[in-house]
Amino acid sequence: MADTLAAMDDYSEIASTPTMLSEYEDIASASELGTAIETSVSSSSIKTLSQTTIANKKRSISDVVTDEKPATSQKRSKREEQKAHTAVVHEARDSIDLSRKRFLHRLRDLFLPLLPPNTGVFDTIEKQLEEARDNHSFIPLHELEDQPRLVQGQMKDYQLHGLSFLVWMYRNGMNCILGDEMGLGKTLQTLSLFAYIKENTKRQQEPHLVICPLSVLPSWLAEAERWTPALKVLRFHGQKNGRNRLKDGIRSSELKFDVMVTTYDSYVAENNWFKSRRWMYCVLDEGHRIKNADTNVSGRLQGIGALYRLILTGTPVQNNLFELWSILHWLYPTVFTQASERLFKQAFDLSAGQYSIPFLKAAEKLLATVMLRRTKATVEINVPPREELTIFLPMTEAQRFWTYRLLTRMDTLDLKDIFDGKLDDDPDNAGRREVQEHLVEEIMRGGSTQKDKWRRLMNLLMQLRKVCDHPYLLPNAEPENYTIGEHLIASSSKLVLLDKLFADILPKGERVLLFTQWTGMLDLLEDFLALRGIRYARLDGSTTRARRTLDIKLFQQDNSPYQVFLISTKAGGLGINLTKATTVVLVDSDWNPQNDLQAIARAHRIGQTKRVRVLRLICRGSVEDQMLDRIRRKLFLSLKVMGTDNPTNDTETPQMKTGELLSILRKGSSALKDSTGAMSFSQLLHTNIQTILEASRERDDARAAVSEGAPTSEVDEKVVQDAEEEERKLLAGIVRVQSRLFEGRIVQQSKHPSNADIAAEWQDIQKRAHHNRIVKVDGMEMIAEHIGPEVPMSSAAPPKAVVKRGRKKFETQDWCIFCRDGGDLFVCNYCPRVFHAECHGYSKRQMERQTLVSCAQHTCTDCQRSTADSGGMLFRCRTCPQAFCEDCLPPGDIDAIGDELPEFLVLGYGVTSTAYYIYCDACRQRKGEDPEWWAAWQEEFQAAEKQLAKASR
Repeated sequence: MADTLAAMDDYSEIASTPTMLSEYEDIASASELGTAIETSVSSSSIKTLSQTTIANKKRSISDVVTDEKPATSQKRSKREEQKAHTAVVHEARDSIDLSRKRFLHRLRDLFLPLLPPNTGVFDTIEKQLEEARDNHSFIPLHELEDQPRLVQGQMKDYQLHGLSFLVWMYRNGMNCILGDEMGLGKTLQTLSLFAYIKENTKRQQEPHLVICPLSVLPSWLAEAERWTPALKVLRFHGQKNGRNRLKDGIRSSELKFDVMVTTYDSYVAENNWFKSRRWMYCVLDEGHRIKNADTNVSGRLQGIGALYRLILTGTPVQNNLFELWSILHWLYPTVFTQASERLFKQAFDLSAGQYSIPFLKAAEKLLATVMLRRTKATVEINVPPREELTIFLPMTEAQRFWTYRLLTRMDTLDLKDIFDGKLDDDPDNAGRREVQEHLVEEIMRGGSTQKDKWRRLMNLLMQLRKVCDHPYLLPNAEPENYTIGEHLIASSSKLVLLDKLFADILPKGERVLLFTQWTGMLDLLEDFLALRGIRYARLDGSTTRARRTLDIKLFQQDNSPYQVFLISTKAGGLGINLTKATTVVLVDSDWNPQNDLQAIARAHRIGQTKRVRVLRLICRGSVEDQMLDRIRRKLFLSLKVMGTDNPTNDTETPQMKTGELLSILRKGSSALKDSTGAMSFSQLLHTNIQTILEASRERDDARAAVSEGAPTSEVDEKVVQDAEEEERKLLAGIVRVQSRLFEGRIVQQSKHPSNADIAAEWQDIQKRAHHNRIVKVDGMEMIAEHIGPEVPMSSAAPPKAVVKRGRKKFETQDWCIFCRDGGDLFVCNYCPRVFHAECHGYSKRQMERQTLVSCAQHTCTDCQRSTADSGGMLFRCRTCPQAFCEDCLPPGDIDAIGDELPEFLVLGYGVTSTAYYIYCDACRQRKGEDPEWWAAWQEEFQAAEKQLAKASR
């Protein structure tokens, strides 16, 4: 009986905890909050449970008296324990459900404006509370004075307040949102909640489940090890055999854990297994992943067996209110049912020009209660403010050529109208001359080929956006027999600016993050960096987990081998910490402004000690320029619902809503109508980077002055006095991007060929081509009807030859990797290493029986996991047989070498994605203790480098 009562102490303790009024004191009166709250578990329930426990004990005694086998008795005892535990869990679930209903009933006025008028959900809740004879009061917010003892290190004041909010929701049985801006420590606050529950719960606890994107997985493990080492954290991710090994260990109780961290993909793959287990908290990190309730991930997450649900996101509202409904539907599925979906869709619809300010205000009031939202401008985090500049660039001749060609569908253009004067022998014009030669060749080829017909039929807006980044993103737009050269830079004004920027800041030791939407643009940026000899890392959707972890760790080291990090905005803009960067460049903008804000927060977050400069590159007078008008309306939605749009931190003091609104109003297109005095491409080539940045800064200073409440004209004074009128102006009409609006004027389509001719041409092509509704655009699968028909090009690459099974041949080393001696050696089938059987720990007979032989560097030295089971990469030491997986790699900086070794290249063994070469800690220590040993290695390294240099001549 005592054990049963102790199991319920956590709920009575919740109810009896002294409370104090806070910012939520308007929710309940002081008289209601002053009374102590009794336990939510009824005495009758405890009595029933105690009788069950006594009966179980009687049965246990009788089992001992009988002559049953010990194994049977043990199984029966375990089964009875499980039944008792299940009974306790059910009682706890009922108690939590009752507290949740009490909370919802108390604050029903916040929910009702967002629900259909005939909904009866709260009538049902009230009836259920009456039947349960619930006399308990609403539990107010109690500010915690001390952080949990299990949290190592000192939490900041605002983080302790965040924990207080989470505990308040926990005590009331409520699911909630922690919506702090990116970089404020949502991970730490969540871990501190887990620590609080562990400290204040005496009964056996169910584990917590954290689901996050792949890019955030290493951060959770590192933060848990740093802040809450007492919590046992298990990573559930990997190949199917690795996941099965983990499930077997959990099923047999060999693996004990407090928190399981997995990815969204792993959850979907093991959906049934996750739902078959009990969880205390189910936490969705970057929870806006479920913003579309119709996706597979959202559907699989419905019905997860967790007592509590928590969403972590810095951007809960992004494009429309339907996304907010999807989040609320997961948090409160019995309240926000399918019947309420239509109200959210109609309240804010950019495509139809429908906006309901009262509904937005109602949503804001609800979120103010169930979501905690702080920004860097409102809390003390000791992070320098960032500077954000929008740089409007002129198009290059190549960009203007392809823009006109896409708009007019003409096969020939007069280059005199494209190029600005004659191209003299100035070295700055070398790349432009290459571009001119290429465009002349393009015109000479004409437009009658199959590829040009296909290009005409592609989605126009998407192609125009690509041209703004680089014309070579268009199919077959690059020169034939493409080689990297100055034409690559001269074809894009964005690369021209990056070339100037890197020449200015990289020699000073600064590091840069480059974000772009297109994987094809990442490829071109790689060519550009290779041309300039700049060291870089790349992260996109195809990057493996181990490679992500490695590159992020190397970038964050003081002696980093990387100066630039190329990142796909959607794949790498979540959760990762890259505070060593001081410059963030948004090569292009996303339709969803929150994705760009996520990208910026990779550098501007806790741990950043320097001022971060954010540069947004926009081609003046293009479709990119027009996109800014639609983007600012989405920022307005974020402002109205969450209380802040977080566009930039132009000042170090918090801004009022009016100032934030004014900031949005001045984010629209700036160069569509009047380009008088704007910089030409020739001027861009001959202007230094500081002058370009200063011009952009002067243009943005006017907006900053107004945001601070200093109007510059009578119009601005009117805006400050009547913000509601400005809101109506902002939301007036339907926002559309006009593809044919270029440089301030409408470009008419050429009469030849006509639309009818193109349609007929397409019908003719369809008769001969296989109809495929699914197409890929830069790795993203889309339905063909949504982007325009796709036709195979005549210039398509020939099919790849069938590769026979087998590995590429390479030569091997002459000495054992263990003892550096010759003799009777065994050859590794996977790399040039060789070894003695005895040195490897096997007998000669054992090695001869094996079909495929591998050296010691194909399994982790500590955990013995293979490369596949270790995330697809091992860190192999250059000078000894040791190799480590990412989990067993010693802490601290990595003494990195790279993806290849000169001594291996000489033997014909090049780069492999499964290996990264380092000097292990033991070899680094021996380097200082044994100079002769290190000198011998140096001789070998130098000999290999000389052979490579000789072979390259």
